[in-house]
Amino acid sequence: MDADHKSPEQLTATEREELLRRSWMATDGLWYYQTAQARGIEGANEANIQVVREFGRQEMRRLMRSLGISRVETAEQYRTLFSTAVDLYLGSLFSAEETFDGDTHTMDVKVCFAHKGVQKAGIDKLYHCGPGERLTGWLLAMEMPTALDPGVGLCQMAHTGSCSYRLKIVTPSGP
Repeated sequence: MDADHKSPEQLTATEREELLRRSWMATDGLWYYQTAQARGIEGANEANIQVVREFGRQEMRRLMRSLGISRVETAEQYRTLFSTAVDLYLGSLFSAEETFDGDTHTMDVKVCFAHKGVQKAGIDKLYHCGPGERLTGWLLAMEMPTALDPGVGLCQMAHTGSCSYRLKIVTPSGP
């Protein structure tokens, strides 16, 4: 290999993970686009809600099994799982300022891969928030309340210029 190129063995674990994440998100975007072409935006949104929510539930269940967690018992365990999932599954494609105040988790989204993609495609104002549905799937897997405030709907960034969610953390052990 010349100095300008790396061999596959020279890719760091972080670079490999980022390639996998970006490839998965490209697949997700292409799936959405093709579904919108075939069924219209409403049909794509309806299908995306179901698929992304279930995908999120399954990926969180896999993560929990891998970590030996059968049920979220404490707010700290929730925080750890949430942070691990964001880091593992989203990496640099997503970023949010988060606060945990007692039993409330607030996320102020700063970077959202989905918003960037639908904005580029010119459908951001029509897009139902897939990442919010993925989070709902994570919460279902953790057996946590899924009532986000505000509720998941059309892309907040496209309509208000910002995106923020709040979640009341309720576990069997209390907040």
